[in-house]
Amino acid sequence: MAGRKKLAPGMILAMRSWHRPAPGIFLDHGKNVFFENITVHYAEGMGLLAQVSENITLDHFNVALKGAGDPRYFTTQADATHFSGCKGIIKSVSGLYEAMMDDAINVHGTYLKVVNQKNDKTIVVQYMHGQSYGFEWGLPKDQVQLVRSQTMEVVGNANTIRRIRPLDQPTVAGAKQFEIEFTDGIEIPVADSSGFGIENMTWTPEVYFAHNTIRNNRARGSLFSTPRKTVVENNTFDHTSGSAILLCGDCNGWYETGACRSVIIRNNRFINALTNIFQFTNAIISIYPEIPKLKDQQKYFHSGIIIEHNSFETFDRPLVYAKSVDGLLIRNNQIKTNQQYPPFHPNRYPFF
Repeated sequence: MAGRKKLAPGMILAMRSWHRPAPGIFLDHGKNVFFENITVHYAEGMGLLAQVSENITLDHFNVALKGAGDPRYFTTQADATHFSGCKGIIKSVSGLYEAMMDDAINVHGTYLKVVNQKNDKTIVVQYMHGQSYGFEWGLPKDQVQLVRSQTMEVVGNANTIRRIRPLDQPTVAGAKQFEIEFTDGIEIPVADSSGFGIENMTWTPEVYFAHNTIRNNRARGSLFSTPRKTVVENNTFDHTSGSAILLCGDCNGWYETGACRSVIIRNNRFINALTNIFQFTNAIISIYPEIPKLKDQQKYFHSGIIIEHNSFETFDRPLVYAKSVDGLLIRNNQIKTNQQYPPFHPNRYPFF
């Protein structure tokens, strides 16, 4: 270690594995679930992991250290809260999320990759990421849409599941591959080498994330990937080491859906975010869908985003980065610069 400026005497090195075997709370197929005045001090995974559930409220839900005397340096191995394939409304209000090894909240669905097309109404699809599979992806009568992976564009019209069954397991539990039959015909071939994914639009939630404190964590502050209304207001993002807010979408790596269609980010305070660089951390607010062939894209991915009345307290330049957005309004925000850290980010534009 001698001579390594980034490893000076007195610094603390915290290490963890990639495994996340045990969330503090696991919710599966829940409905109208209310968590109030609950604190998770440590979990070998997420603080709260919810999947295929409807209407979830977190009121004074905390993922936090025990205080100044806590011998731990981090609280969860991954996200404080994580919502996958949910619907209805997800509310998180008046919470404290600190010292996580990942994000305070991540709301998304899951793209399945099309691996075969049997006929004009039937396809074979597959979970692709090794950390997110084995749960129920869709049901008969769910509305779905197909996406071209390389450009993240919706192809054809929305369709409806007539029948879905696992192929590699006798039941949904542990299954990675499914056969899906639609009620209507598929308009274009979707099993060619260019790559296609499928998204379940029925299992997408509204989100209300307000009056929370997110501080001193690794990775990002919050991730939202849902086409339904998302409001992020009156929160304090204090030293999130990556972007404070990320609007993403990725049918190529994490396979987390999808496009945001109505997002309001207002009255939040951002204090020295972006002291580090992780995936998709191009600015304090990063609108970064993963689009391998952006130049070939004809239809925008995200739309309808308003960023207003926020306070940015920052030592560096990048405030908002946006890719593939139709309708982005940034107004009446306050920016205060400081010298608490040396500027380092390669993005030197406040608005890119």
